[in-house]
Amino acid sequence: MLTELLSAYDALPKPSVFKLTTEPVQRVLEQLGRPQDGMPPAIHVAGTNGKGSTTAFMRAVAEAHGLKVHVDTSPHLVRVNERIRIAGELISDAYLMELSARVLEANAGEPLSFFEGMTCVAYLAFAENPADLTLVEVGLGGRFDSTNVIDHPAACVITPIDIDHKEFLGRHICQIAWEKAGIIKKDAPVCTGGQAPDVLRTLKAEAIYKGAPFHTVADAGEARIEGDRITMQIDDLILEGVELGLKGPHQVSNSMLALLGLKRAGVFELTVENTLKGLKTVEWPARMQTLADGPLTRQLPGKTVILDGGHNPHAAAAVAKAISPYAPMPVAFGMLKNKDARSYLADLAPMISHLACIPMQTSQNGADPNTLCEIATSLGIPATAYTSIDEALARLTQEKSDHALICGSLYLAGDVLRLNGEVID
Repeated sequence: MLTELLSAYDALPKPSVFKLTTEPVQRVLEQLGRPQDGMPPAIHVAGTNGKGSTTAFMRAVAEAHGLKVHVDTSPHLVRVNERIRIAGELISDAYLMELSARVLEANAGEPLSFFEGMTCVAYLAFAENPADLTLVEVGLGGRFDSTNVIDHPAACVITPIDIDHKEFLGRHICQIAWEKAGIIKKDAPVCTGGQAPDVLRTLKAEAIYKGAPFHTVADAGEARIEGDRITMQIDDLILEGVELGLKGPHQVSNSMLALLGLKRAGVFELTVENTLKGLKTVEWPARMQTLADGPLTRQLPGKTVILDGGHNPHAAAAVAKAISPYAPMPVAFGMLKNKDARSYLADLAPMISHLACIPMQTSQNGADPNTLCEIATSLGIPATAYTSIDEALARLTQEKSDHALICGSLYLAGDVLRLNGEVID
């Protein structure tokens, strides 16, 4: 089905010059009757790191309170259906194809990318099916991202911003922050946390300019971690003995931001019991995920295999902190060629006993394993390049650690989940 969809978009004419713009999506949605105006209340989520996890926390908490939630995220890992969740369920193949045909008809043969088309499909699906809340994750940037056609969001959530996509968003972190802040709308509460001072000033200035209330996690509450015990407070909501379904210390910050976003959106009242339930039962694949028993993990007998799809230095720092109790450990690593492998590996280096650099099966833009290996060895990391993940795993079995990590790209994570027979539903 994905091949069929991609072929339909590939057959469309291409713009003479690529640029980030909402115009194609605006044009198609106008032809479809502006379905974005008929969606349930929407929380729009932008940022560099933690967008997916923060969105997952908001969905889990809302569903624990009995709400039906629409969700639009990207990229998919195993199946394209993962991008669009309708009232809690992944969109069916038949409905996805039906809506895609309607979008392509409304497009009338004009340039339209796959991501733009899927955004239109999602908004059409969300308008046609009842739910209580809509969660929309930005694809790239914010200001000119295809998702940024929601005029009156219930809230705008901006996760930690770091240097990423410099070729599109700018080379300075304040330029990137300005692009992310483009989702801010008049009167819609802005919620953020974990930002560098320059980023925070940029976001706040945009909120003032747009006439949007500005809220930070630090102003609204705090989280205390004492050993394995976590206590959280957002406004008058006090949660004791918190258990998070997503692993890693950084998920405390993500969950706090998710709660702030839900509180400021005001779609429903959060209760202690249901909020604790949602935080505990949340699931989000390829974020410090412990892989199940399967064809791939059986190649590493006796090892707990962790998968993470983060691809920038901020993500690497979070991974390093999360795996430090088990370090040093062997790592299988693959990355897109336009990412900063050197900065990523520099943060992770002390945690690695041996690095196996591997290609990605389903992306033409994967970095050459030999190039990754050269970068790693220049940082003092013992590393070897392999032509397949099976060869790499055979090498990692020689390491003494009872843990192993696979990381560097969501595209690689999708390959790994597929190879291990894991289903996302």
